[in-house]
Amino acid sequence: MKRKLIIAVAFIALIFMAAPVDAQNIVRIGRDIHIFEGQQVGSVTVVGGQITVSGLVENNVVAIGGSVVLTGEAVVRGNVVSLGGVVVRGNGAQIFGNISEVNSANFLAAVSSAFYDESEAWSWLTDIIYFCFFALLFILSLITGLLFPRPLNTIISSITYNKAKSFFWGFLSVMMIAPFFMLLVLSFVGIPLIPLAFSLIMLVFVFGFIAANALLGRFILKKTFRHYQPSLTREIILGFMVWWVLGWVPFYTGLALKLIIVITGFGGVLLAVFNRNDYLRRQSHQDAENNNGSVF
Repeated sequence: MKRKLIIAVAFIALIFMAAPVDAQNIVRIGRDIHIFEGQQVGSVTVVGGQITVSGLVENNVVAIGGSVVLTGEAVVRGNVVSLGGVVVRGNGAQIFGNISEVNSANFLAAVSSAFYDESEAWSWLTDIIYFCFFALLFILSLITGLLFPRPLNTIISSITYNKAKSFFWGFLSVMMIAPFFMLLVLSFVGIPLIPLAFSLIMLVFVFGFIAANALLGRFILKKTFRHYQPSLTREIILGFMVWWVLGWVPFYTGLALKLIIVITGFGGVLLAVFNRNDYLRRQSHQDAENNNGSVF
């Protein structure tokens, strides 16, 4: 749990790349950053570059696809995270949080130890595999949002106006998936259609999942920022992170909430497909509503 929380810090930092960044927080993409001695900042996030700290960082230092170098004068009051690099700590550097590295060396060491049946190694290996799956799903969501904004907004509109109906049809459809495939297997004509049917169902799940998360992110952003300007990418990022964090809620409550979001998204896609013309007419109203008023 602790490792997952530390890794999550890196991805939560991506939210601030899509939102306005405070002057005390530094975000860089594709280049190195150096916090000089005597300099004081809130947090540092770099994608595709190295972070060198010789001053004071009040919060977290996160390098995605790069390393972190902490000189002897460095003071970091939060966590230090390097995804795809290493953390080099000089003598005298003060780190009040946790130091975490996720790179090929960690992965190979975990695999090697797992073959010797070390339980801690299996735990690391499971976390890394889970993290990779999460990262791929995250990237897929962003790409889909960039390439297909209009279909996603149509699905969001269908869920917005029919939340209960979206969940009902999504739940009913999910329950019918297994019998549907059994029918195809028992049918001589239906067997060749199994790959196509599976692909279509997965496509519906993906679009529904992304749209439901975007709607969740939109709701939070509208409630948080009074003059929020709609941004599908920003909403997907925040909604995706919230969906992941829900899994940490104990007593299976978080899992139930995550399933409700997925099922509702699935039903929202079906409603959008079968009521396409109706929701296209409502899209203009939804666009106006995005500027003032809640979607919930």
